[in-house]
Amino acid sequence: MKILLTGGTGFLGSHLITKLLELDHSILVVDNLSLGKKEFLPSSKDKLQFEECDITKKQRLEAVLETFKPEVIIHLAAIHYIPYCNEYPFKTLKTNVVGTRNLLEICFEAPPEIFFFSSTAAVYPIRDIANREDSETSPTDIYGISKLIGEDLVHLYHLKTGVRAIIGRLFNMYGPNPTNPHLIPEIIKQIQSNQRTLKLGNLEAKRDFIYVKDVADAIINLINSNVEFGIFNIGTGLEYSGNEIIHFIQEILSEKIEIIQDKNKLRKSDRMHLLANIDKIKNYTNWSPQWNLKDGLKELLEQ
Repeated sequence: MKILLTGGTGFLGSHLITKLLELDHSILVVDNLSLGKKEFLPSSKDKLQFEECDITKKQRLEAVLETFKPEVIIHLAAIHYIPYCNEYPFKTLKTNVVGTRNLLEICFEAPPEIFFFSSTAAVYPIRDIANREDSETSPTDIYGISKLIGEDLVHLYHLKTGVRAIIGRLFNMYGPNPTNPHLIPEIIKQIQSNQRTLKLGNLEAKRDFIYVKDVADAIINLINSNVEFGIFNIGTGLEYSGNEIIHFIQEILSEKIEIIQDKNKLRKSDRMHLLANIDKIKNYTNWSPQWNLKDGLKELLEQ
């Protein structure tokens, strides 16, 4: 299939492209390179093309789609580091909402067969139990708000066109090629700099950490399913605290790690739990996460 992938030089995109190329798809990556890196892309002269393009520039984006004529669109491009989003809310809304609207408006003229939208667990409110796809949504930050608007735009597009549309609510990804200083990348960075006294923020909060390669597999399984429209959590159904991550790393390295709490790394408000119920995606596809947290951390540390 001909697949157009926005944000393809970023964290998830680089891993997803590798798997799509293994399945012999032809891919066009659209990215403005504000966060991603071209060197993250695998080498494939025959099956992989790249266009430097900002999704907020509708005319340029339209020309790219008219030339390539994708059968599938996977829309990953977004500003998604929450502290940055909170600092630059208008820029976040322009990219995440206006950019998504631009892409969908172009698709009215030349509809793909499938449209996949990468959303986030940040659409859920603070709650101490696992989030189901039919749980109430009530974002607590501008990033979650922007993605929830994007979900609505994709749903409306499906209702008006009948194009298959799939929304994946991604939980806390980790793995090679991170582009934002989230907790696990920050821990790995300090460890690989030979530090054993780490300066970190809140380690009590628990998150559903999912390895990026599992996320890529989940997206491919959803695209290959018979879902006409659906919203799916993409997580593991398990949650771990930062302290438990440090414990795993100590076991992997057989070394003691000390922690100094860095006040600059603390968020003013931080939910204590963020956990996925993944029954729905398991019921609709053959997917389930293959990487446990300790094995994923081990692979990262061995890079």
